[in-house]
Amino acid sequence: MLASLLRIANLMRKEFLIVVMDKRARLVLVIPPLIQLVIFTFATTLEVRNVSFMVFNEDGGSRGIELVGRITAAKAFEKAIHVYDFKSAERALDRGEILFAVRIPADFSRKVERGEGAKIQVIHDGRRSNSAQIADGYLNQIIRDYSLEISGQRSLADDLTVRNFYNQNLDNIWTTIPSLVAILTLIMTLAVSSASLAREKELGTFDELMVTPHRPFEILTGKFVPAMIVGTAEALLIYAFGRLIFGAPFRGSFPLLLLSILCFSYGVVGFGLLISVLSNTQQQAILGSFMVIVPAVALSGFAAPADNMPEWLQKAAWINPMKHGIFIFKGIFLKDLTLREVLAHAWPFLHIGTVPLLLARWFFVGRSG
Repeated sequence: MLASLLRIANLMRKEFLIVVMDKRARLVLVIPPLIQLVIFTFATTLEVRNVSFMVFNEDGGSRGIELVGRITAAKAFEKAIHVYDFKSAERALDRGEILFAVRIPADFSRKVERGEGAKIQVIHDGRRSNSAQIADGYLNQIIRDYSLEISGQRSLADDLTVRNFYNQNLDNIWTTIPSLVAILTLIMTLAVSSASLAREKELGTFDELMVTPHRPFEILTGKFVPAMIVGTAEALLIYAFGRLIFGAPFRGSFPLLLLSILCFSYGVVGFGLLISVLSNTQQQAILGSFMVIVPAVALSGFAAPADNMPEWLQKAAWINPMKHGIFIFKGIFLKDLTLREVLAHAWPFLHIGTVPLLLARWFFVGRSG
């Protein structure tokens, strides 16, 4: 038993030396994640801002002018371009220069003054469907409030008090940083773990490793533990950077966050070692990692709500470590999840990490034998 532990420790030491002694490897583990953190924090937002739109106001009355003024004053809509024929708006939509165009008919003010049903036309760029839907919601709210004001009725919004739990001002950065802890940890942990055995094969040291007294279990453990530690360190680096630079709140327990990161890393490294066992070169390992990263992020609920997916896909996403990781990290950051709540959502990592590890061992023994 002691001899086995010593052999595992030597393999772990070797893996750490590869990272620590190689200056380029150190830079890759630190600089790219921080750059990605900065870019993703500002780029990954579902909010609609700085929207350009066109207005074709055929109505010369005060009601049409006032409605245009209200739309233009909205914070989400930055630039209103006035045109004198609707063909110009259609051409701008075709070229992707604007998100939507508003057409106010010539009889708009007259119908409003008479109390008749006045209509306006809004044409969105359907190629940008998410932004169009959000902008359409803003427009409907503006028009609804204006209509109620004209009719003399009081809006229900006057009696409605809205409170947002855990993120009072709906600050996008507050929800982005915990998600990026999971995403960037996934990327870097997969990169390290998937390249471990593939690197040995590519450099020709794999055969040398196989003639040593190390057993398959010891070799895989020697590769597994360092990758897991590197993944945990990456997550803590992103956490610290997000807290200090972007001011992301942290209401939970740091030991509980550390436990969650370890569980998450365990689930990810299992996939990484399986990819590494099946790969003969580091290039194949990188391609294999991307085959995991893209669907993992897509099915995590980060960009689109998981509830919008088909039921069968929601069930299949259970094996996705990102799905559980993002939920736990957001909960610890913003909600102060208890240990019981964390464990209730962290136990799938036991299966997610163990099954790929067993498959990796099976393939490894088959190939080495």
